[in-house]
Amino acid sequence: MISALSSGFLWALLPLSFFAATTYAAPTDGLPSAQSFYVSHIPDLHQDPDRPLRIYAGHLSSDPNATAVAAPTDLPQQLYFVIVKARRTADKERVIFWLNGGPGCSSFDGLMMEVGPWRVDGSGGLRAIEGGWEEYTTVVYVDQPVGTGFSISPSNKYLHELPDASRHWLQFLENFYTVFPEYKEMDTYLAGESFAGQYIPYFGQYLLPAAVSPNVLVPSDPSTAANAMLDSNLNLPLNGAAIGNGWIDGRSQYPSFLEYALKHQLVEANSDDYKRGKDITDRCMTDFDKEASTLDLEPIHTGLCESVLQTVIEHKTQFNKGKLMCLNMYDVRLDDVAPACGMNWPPDLKDIGTYLHRPDVVRALHATAAPVPWTECRGVIHTNFNTRHSNSSITIIPRMLERIPLMLFAGDQDFICNYVGIETLVQSMTWNGEKGLGTVQTQTWSVNNTAAGTWVTSRNLTYVKIFNASHMVGYDVPHVSHDMMLRFMGVNFSAITEGSARIPSSLGSDNKPVPILVTEDPTPTPVPGKTKEQNKAMWEAYYNAGSAALVLVIIAVLIAGFLFWRSRQKQHAVGLPLSREDIQEENIPLTSSNGNLDDHHREDRDDDDDDGSRMRKGKGRAGSALTPHEEIFGVGDDEDEDSRSPARQ
Repeated sequence: MISALSSGFLWALLPLSFFAATTYAAPTDGLPSAQSFYVSHIPDLHQDPDRPLRIYAGHLSSDPNATAVAAPTDLPQQLYFVIVKARRTADKERVIFWLNGGPGCSSFDGLMMEVGPWRVDGSGGLRAIEGGWEEYTTVVYVDQPVGTGFSISPSNKYLHELPDASRHWLQFLENFYTVFPEYKEMDTYLAGESFAGQYIPYFGQYLLPAAVSPNVLVPSDPSTAANAMLDSNLNLPLNGAAIGNGWIDGRSQYPSFLEYALKHQLVEANSDDYKRGKDITDRCMTDFDKEASTLDLEPIHTGLCESVLQTVIEHKTQFNKGKLMCLNMYDVRLDDVAPACGMNWPPDLKDIGTYLHRPDVVRALHATAAPVPWTECRGVIHTNFNTRHSNSSITIIPRMLERIPLMLFAGDQDFICNYVGIETLVQSMTWNGEKGLGTVQTQTWSVNNTAAGTWVTSRNLTYVKIFNASHMVGYDVPHVSHDMMLRFMGVNFSAITEGSARIPSSLGSDNKPVPILVTEDPTPTPVPGKTKEQNKAMWEAYYNAGSAALVLVIIAVLIAGFLFWRSRQKQHAVGLPLSREDIQEENIPLTSSNGNLDDHHREDRDDDDDDGSRMRKGKGRAGSALTPHEEIFGVGDDEDEDSRSPARQ
């Protein structure tokens, strides 16, 4: 594991980092059929057998130069992906591509700890959960850049810059849609967290004009950049993007460490600890400006600034019961042993690593071609992907917002990519003709009758602050995270009759419609304009009329039966047997039996649609109440913000 204390701030974006350089055999080139990616069985996954997950997984080439002549021993560059298809029907089909950060961290973090359909069960297996984003939307988890997680890259072809990663992403998508063309017509979204704050704007909008082939790299000038996915020859319906606790703008986010620490009482104003933090922050910003001038771009990070985070909170590192403990930079409510300071978190990591190292699991997930065992975050990828000559994504987002909606969301207990820095970058950014959010009303947001956070939208940008959530929002509050994404995508809740649609939520005055379940008996509605006595008389009249009609039907059936019996008796008396045609006709199934068969199938479908599983809640966290009237959004309202967001005491 790489120490965040000794290796700088961006190393801390890797919860775990291991170095590995051994390479072995790789999958053959070419595009297999979609069926070859089908995962028929996930070992030790305990799920509802009547509602099994539908999963596809494997490798696809991402090398823009794959058609070039290569030596037989060359290892191809391939990205690994896992598709989890939507479990329930919504108002329309949608697909989300999920990316974790690092750089160099596997999207199995998202799949197994954040927005996916299962968690480790503590006994070597997996347990299915509710609250995953795949409930109504197909989610594709991608390990990228090449060499991350189960993805493949020769050691001499690791990527270094965001334009390189963008080219690989687009080539991967071209191959992905060739194998799975049905997804090309679905409403498409990009989502992720942490360093995905750089990936997502680049992948959504940076390199390729519509007339340019994915194999051609155009100048990386963000002022003239076209949208890579919208304007490329892929012609995708890219409808939006969501970034959670993202690293987007170092100019705003490096100083936020000291600001957040003050706001949440992690450091006292004017103390020696504060002065030390202020000094390193000031020197960081001087270094940042110098780097920007030297490289003629907006840096993603700088060497000196990497030490700001740990300097600000170094006084929190103390001995406790014989162990040197420090603040968890991903969740300020927690401590961790030094020098990890959050690298051991979440606690599921150990069991996830053990599970993904099992040979039967690797085989089931079609990952046997991966050259090295799965690692959550690979240090060698992080080191090589230094992005020194890449412009920060903050320079790209304004043009992105001209085309599609973007949601920035932040768990309020995260330190490393904290909400204070995200709010600062939003207020400092100019987009769609105006700087900052402007004068907009912050809305209250609740899920399951509990305050979930605050929500504000302005000119295609949505900012959501989520209460009692860490760097990995979905880990702490999965149903809150899911409700947020459904609202952002504009899902029509009225068209959903099961699953999360049963969980009440509200945004401002907009309450999610909760459907009446088919298992509930509807309440009869009396006919307007009639008294209770008139209604009673009316139903008695219906009853009496129905009874009389029933008696007449019974009498008619009895008479018809008697006449039929008499005619049969006459046939037998004169020795007239039934003809062969008559016998065969009696053996032909009546058409009504087909109707019974259809009824049986309908019953099966109803059973399949019935949700027998219990909804799970996220980890128990201290509640946070909203003030009755939210203030107008403003970065200067620190005191008001404190009253709305719980501070670590």
